Amino acid sequence: MNSEVIIVIAATAAAFGILVGAITAIYKVARRIDEALGLDAQGRTVSDRLERVEHQLFENGGSSLADRVNNIEKHVVKVSTEIEFIKNLTIGISTGSDYGMRPVVKPVTRKRKTD
Repeated sequence: MNSEVIIVIAATAAAFGILVGAITAIYKVARRIDEALGLDAQGRTVSDRLERVEHQLFENGGSSLADRVNNIEKHVVKVSTEIEFIKNLTIGISTGSDYGMRPVVKPVTRKRKTD
């Protein structure tokens, strides 16, 4: 009977140790999630930070990243059109043709989906 009591005590201690280990692991994971989703050094939440990122993704009158990309695209199209015109003009003059004029193809612009 003595050995049975020792086995029960050992099993109980092992189960308690496993339970404490599991609770500790869950606490560490929950704490890391809270740190990741909680406030940053400036006191902003994840929602605040995502709102700032979203503000940059859509056109809003000139200050977003999308507006800047569209502006650069317009300038690139303008410059490439001018270069193409000058190239065709130069080639046309050297060959004696009608200046190598061709219509300019405008790029397709994407429209923002409204919710």
